[in-house]
This record gives sequence, C-alpha cells and structure tokens, in this order.
Amino acid sequence: MEPYTYALIFTGAMILIAAIISSLIKFEGGANPKDPGRRKIWFWIIAFMNGVLIYLAGTFLLAPNPEDDQMIFDDFMKALPIATAVGFLVFILIGFILSKIFKHGKLGHWF
Repeated sequence: MEPYTYALIFTGAMILIAAIISSLIKFEGGANPKDPGRRKIWFWIIAFMNGVLIYLAGTFLLAPNPEDDQMIFDDFMKALPIATAVGFLVFILIGFILSKIFKHGKLGHWF
C-alpha cells in the first residue's frame, strides 16, 4: 500500500481517539469552566501525535524492505513526509468540520 493510504487510516483512528477522549472529559459548571480548554489541548496533542505516528510507523513498520527492491523503498520514503503532512492537515480539517457540526457539544470545543 502507499503511504497516503496508511496516513488516512492512521488519521481516521486518531480522530476517533480524539473524539473518545473529548467525550470522556466531563462538563464543568460555573462561570469559568476549564473543560473546553482541556478538550482543545487534547485535540492538538493528538494532532501532533498523529503526524509523529504516521512517520514513525511508515519508517519502521510499513516501509518495504530495501534489500528486495531499492527503487520501491526510495519511492516509499520520498512519499512518506508528504503523506505525513497530508495526514496532519486532514486531521485538522476533519476536526474543524466536526467542531462546526457539533458546535454545542463536546467536539465543538476543538476550535
């Protein structure tokens, strides 16, 4: 598979994890609740982890063996940084869309 496919799979899984963590953070009452800030911080932590995990998994787990075919390995490694950036941007885009769809819920605090 191409690194772009792996990046999209990781991004989907990380969005799901971010949504679960956001839903587990309880609403706080009062005049100055801190739960929206916690949800936003966790969203950005997971966004950063998404990019790191895509790159590390692509480099150490998913890359083809260079001894089998060096050309395929080189092509994979050239596309991996681009796939990492695309995965990060897709994560942010999906997060923004979800935060606007669920603006009165817990996911609405991401942006």
